[in-house]
Amino acid sequence: MRVTKPSWVEHSVGEKKGRCPIYSISVHPDSTRIATGGLDNKVKIWSTLPILDEGAEKDEANHKLLCTMAAHTGPVLSVRWAHHGRFLATGSDDTVCMIWGIDPEGAGRLWGSEEVNHENWKALTRLVGHRPDVVDLAWSRDDSMLASVGLDSKVWIWDGNTFERLRKLDLHQGFVKGVCWDPVGNYLATQSDDKTVKIWNTEDWSLVQSVSQPFETSPQSTFFRRLSWSPDGAFIAASNAMNGPVFVAAVIDREGWNSDISFVGHENTIQVAAFNPRLFFRKEDQPGRATASCMLALGANDFSISIWRNTLHKPLVVLKEVFGRDLLDMCWSNDGYNLYACSADGSICAVSFYPVELPELGQPELTQKILDEYEYKPKRGLTRAASIQPPLSITNSFGASAAPSSTVVNVLQPRKKNSANRRVDLSNPASTSRSIHPATNDPFAAPIQAFGGSNGHQASTAQMFEDARNAFSNNTANGDSPGRAGSKRKAVFGEDDARAVRGRLMSTAQNDNHPVEVLRAPRVSVQGGSTSSQRQLPVPQIQSVVRAALSQEEGSAYFQAQNSHSPDGLTKISFVKDNQGRWVDYASSSVLALAVTNKVCAAAHEDGSVVVYSPAGRRLSTLRLGSVIYELQASEDKLLVVTSDCQIRVIDTRSSKALISSVSISHLLDDSSTSSNIEIKQCLIQPNGVPIIITSQPAAYAYDNSLSDWITISSTHQNSSSPLTTTSTGIVGDIESMTRSLWKGKRRDNGGEWWTESMTMSHHEVRIAAATLLESKEGYQEFISAYINYLGNEGFLERAEEVLRELIGPIYKTTQPSDWADTVVGLNKRDVAKALINYLSKTNRGGELAKEYAVLLGKLSGDGW
Repeated sequence: MRVTKPSWVEHSVGEKKGRCPIYSISVHPDSTRIATGGLDNKVKIWSTLPILDEGAEKDEANHKLLCTMAAHTGPVLSVRWAHHGRFLATGSDDTVCMIWGIDPEGAGRLWGSEEVNHENWKALTRLVGHRPDVVDLAWSRDDSMLASVGLDSKVWIWDGNTFERLRKLDLHQGFVKGVCWDPVGNYLATQSDDKTVKIWNTEDWSLVQSVSQPFETSPQSTFFRRLSWSPDGAFIAASNAMNGPVFVAAVIDREGWNSDISFVGHENTIQVAAFNPRLFFRKEDQPGRATASCMLALGANDFSISIWRNTLHKPLVVLKEVFGRDLLDMCWSNDGYNLYACSADGSICAVSFYPVELPELGQPELTQKILDEYEYKPKRGLTRAASIQPPLSITNSFGASAAPSSTVVNVLQPRKKNSANRRVDLSNPASTSRSIHPATNDPFAAPIQAFGGSNGHQASTAQMFEDARNAFSNNTANGDSPGRAGSKRKAVFGEDDARAVRGRLMSTAQNDNHPVEVLRAPRVSVQGGSTSSQRQLPVPQIQSVVRAALSQEEGSAYFQAQNSHSPDGLTKISFVKDNQGRWVDYASSSVLALAVTNKVCAAAHEDGSVVVYSPAGRRLSTLRLGSVIYELQASEDKLLVVTSDCQIRVIDTRSSKALISSVSISHLLDDSSTSSNIEIKQCLIQPNGVPIIITSQPAAYAYDNSLSDWITISSTHQNSSSPLTTTSTGIVGDIESMTRSLWKGKRRDNGGEWWTESMTMSHHEVRIAAATLLESKEGYQEFISAYINYLGNEGFLERAEEVLRELIGPIYKTTQPSDWADTVVGLNKRDVAKALINYLSKTNRGGELAKEYAVLLGKLSGDGW
C-alpha cells in the first residue's frame, strides 16, 4: 500500500491565493482523471498519472491540471462523473446543478487566469429545482437517472438523458446531506439531518422504509451524512451514526432494513462512507451472493481513514491524521486499487493498493452476475443512456488515436526525458511493464474511449449535448462504477487568521509524496526508571510520517515529523499553520508521537526524550525519560507523558514546572478478580492539568494532586448498580458514556436493604467529586443540584445539611487562619449554597431545613450564581 499527497492539487482563494477547502472529489470511470470542487466556486479536473506515477510527476511534459471550470457562482459542494464518463454533474452553494461535457476543440488559457486548459469541459445545461444549496448528487448505475439533494430538505430525480425533472421527494424533515442508488436499481437511499435514512422505491417513488435507530443521538453539527450502497446490493453503510456514545457507521441490511451491525473505531463523527466498486471472493468459493464480500472506506472528523472488509472484525488498515482538518469526501477507482480522499485543509490523498495485497479482488463481470441474481426488471421503461452510442473516430489533447476507426482507451502516457516509452496501467500500480488490460463484457466496466472530434464549432447547447453524447464509445474493459463523492459547507471552513505573521518563516513542502507506512519497531534499549511495576505498555511503531493536528475549534495547523527509513537517518520536524510552513527542526532520533495545541508542541523520540517547543518553534525543554513513550497528550499548555514502564508525568509548559513528576499507573491495570489483562483505552489531560486514565475493566481514574493519589470517577460497580442514567454533561458525562459503552456485564437491580437509595446517593457524590477535581463548572452545577433535590425529596437531610455547611463555611470572623476556600470550580460557594437552598425549599421534606439555612445565609454576603 502507498499513500500519496500531491501538493500541487489545490483550490485557492483571495489575493494571496491561499489554499482553501476541497469539498468533493470523484474519479473518472477510466481512472485517468479526478474532478474536484472547492470553496473557490470552481471545478477542476486533474490527471491521475502524476499522482500515481512518481516518474511522470517529475516530468513537466505531463500535464497535471487538465481543466478549470468556473461557471458556478458559489462553492462547489458535489462533483459526480456519470458511469459512462461522458457527463460530469456538479452541485453548488448557488442552488444549481450543472451538467458538463467535453468540447474537443475548446482548450486554451482560462480567461482572467494564468491557468491553461488542456481539455475544455463546457456547461451543457443547468438543472434548477433546489432553493438553497445542492449538497450531494448521485447517478443511477445505468445512468438513466440523476438524484440531487440539498438544504431545502428535498430530493429531486432527473432524467439522465434529457435532464427533465421526473420527481420531487419531500418527506424529509431536515437538510438532506447524502444520497446513493441501489446498484440493483430497485431503490434509492437518502440521509438527512432529521436523523433518518429513507429508502425509496424507484418504480413509484413510494417510501419503503425510514431507518432512525442508529441516528437518534447523532450530532447535527456535521454538514455531511455520506452513505454508500455495497456493490452487491446487500447493504448500506450510513455515516454519522452512534452506538451509545461511540461514533460508528451503521450497516443497514437490505433484507428487512435492520441496522444491528456497525463499524466502530473512529474517535469523532464519521462523515463519509465509500464502498469499493469491486467484490471479493475467496479462491476456494464459487462466486455468488452468498460468497461475495465487500471493502468499505470510512472517513471521519478525527482526520483519519479506516478501510474494512465486511468479513473481518477489525479494519484492514487505519490511516491516522492523514489530513490536518476534516475529511470531506472519498471515492474509489473502478479497478478497486485506488482510493482518493479530500479535506477541508485543501489537500487530497491517494491510497493505492498493490494486486498482491488484494488477492481476492473479483473481476468486474462478477459484480453484474451477482446483481443479476436479484432478477429485478425495471418497469419504468427508461433506456440506459450509456449504451446507445456507436464508437467514433477520436483525437484528444494527448495525441491522436492509434486507429482512426477503432475503439481507443484514453491513456495518459508519461513523458520522460532520456527514457524508454512507458505506458502506465492505472488499474495495476504494481505493474512494471504497465499496460491497459484487455476488454471484458461488463457494460459498466468500460474505460471510456477518448474524447471525440468535431467537424465545426458548436452552434448551440443542443449541439454541444450531441457532441458530448457522441464523444465516447460503449466499448468495455476493466472497471466498474466510480466511487462515491461528497461535499462540505463553506460556513465552517476557510476563515483566515486575523493575526499577521511577523518576520521570516521557514517555508517547507507541506504535502511531500511520501507513503505513510510502518518502518520498523523502535529500538527500545532504555531501561525503565521505576522498579515498582513489572507491567510494560506497548511502544508505538515507527512510521514514515507522524502528524498531530489542532482541534477544529483551535484553527488550521498541524505538527508533523518525517522519519528516515534508516535508523541512523535524520528526522524532519515541521509546523504548518494555515497551509504555510512556520518552522522546521531536525532530530537524530525517530519520532514516536506528537502533541500540539495553540500553546505548545511536543515530540516524543525513540531514544526516550521529549522535546517541547513553543508555537514559534523555540525549544523550551528537552526531557530525558527513563523509558520510551507510550502516549503523549496536550491540553492548552499542559502536557501529559505516559511511558512504557507505566509512569505518568504532567508538565506545565508555561511555567516549566512538573505538576506531577512521576506517578505509577500499574496498579490501575491489575485486577486480582480476573486473569485477563486490563488495558488502557484512553489517556486524557484536562486544561487544569488533571490526567485521566480510562481502562477496559471498565473504569476511569483521575489523579488528585492534593491527595497524591488516583480517585475513581467511574467504575464497573457504578455501571452495573446505579439507578441513574448516563449524563451527557461535560467531561464527566463523556467519561461515563465511554465506560458504560465498554461494560458488557449484567445489571444488578437489587443488592439488599436500602440498595436503590445507597447506589443513587453514592453515584451523585462520585459525580460531584469528579466535576470538582476536573473543574467542570457545568457538570458541578447539574450534579449538585440533582443531589440536593434527591436528598430533600427522600428525606436524607443530614447529608443535605453537611453540603450546605461546607458551602457556607465559617460564619464568625476569627484571628486564626482558615483553610476554607470560598470558591469551587470558579463559583462562589455561598452563591452555590443560596441556589441549593432554593431547590431544597421546593422538595417534599427539605422545606424546614431550607428555611433555617436561608435565615443564616441572609446574614452573610452572596450575589447568587
